[in-house]
Amino acid sequence: MGRKKLKALYIRRLVQLIVLAGIILIPFYSQNPYQWSPSRIVLGHLPPPRVLPVSGDTWAISFGNFTLIHPLAFVDYIVSTKSIYLPLIGAVVIPLVLTLLLGRIFCSWLCPMGFIFELNQKINNLMGRIGLRWSFRIRDYRFVFFTILLIAAFFFAIPALSVFDPPHILAREFMFIFTHHQVSLTGTLFILIFLLIEAFSVKRLWCNRLCPSGGGLSLLGAKRVLNIRMDKELCIKCGKCDDACPYDLKPMMLSEDREIDWLKCDNCGLCRDVCPVSAISYHLGMRKRIEK
Repeated sequence: MGRKKLKALYIRRLVQLIVLAGIILIPFYSQNPYQWSPSRIVLGHLPPPRVLPVSGDTWAISFGNFTLIHPLAFVDYIVSTKSIYLPLIGAVVIPLVLTLLLGRIFCSWLCPMGFIFELNQKINNLMGRIGLRWSFRIRDYRFVFFTILLIAAFFFAIPALSVFDPPHILAREFMFIFTHHQVSLTGTLFILIFLLIEAFSVKRLWCNRLCPSGGGLSLLGAKRVLNIRMDKELCIKCGKCDDACPYDLKPMMLSEDREIDWLKCDNCGLCRDVCPVSAISYHLGMRKRIEK
């Protein structure tokens, strides 16, 4: 039996909750209080200044004068403006290096909508058990949508990727709620529609098949050095890792020297967590190519 390991899920949940709390609290704290309407300001009644050293969301966030920007936000900006704003280069270095080395961990460890979709998968499992789930096959269009949005950004000079980035949409909705006391119809419907589709139909449809941001991050992290590794000597072929994988990647194939779709793997660690003999672990180093 392999030694028992700390579950990656516990750490992931903590990180995801911290990010989600930030997305909620930042606009809540920086809101313009409703009682301080423009008419009161005209009369000379000024609200006490509210200065927050932290602003932004997962697309771009600032801590005072220190800014971090999502790698795809950087790409979106360059393509849509056809220029390079030099301070953004410094802001993208850390997120870009993390993506290049660790893969699209943003999707599994930092994305608040990924967290919500992951919880929604439990409803999908329940619907399947009681016979209320309707499944259909759909191809992977993430790279297609990613390319289309970049083309749109270039020709129409709009940051098209940001429009369809779920965590950025969620952050905008909280800003609408706390600042304007309303929600946007398009953003709210986008989130609700996919939650309903994934609850009663294809699990993790958005992340697995449609998300352009996930597709872009997959390409950036294609040569990452953090991967899961299977110890063939320990594997007992129980299949629990295959059942746990949200993207149906069949990680047990690694015990048979067969490849999985590494562009989809986001290092969530669920396969690692459920392995009863700890045959699956995280591994730092370039993947060895399996000869066919």
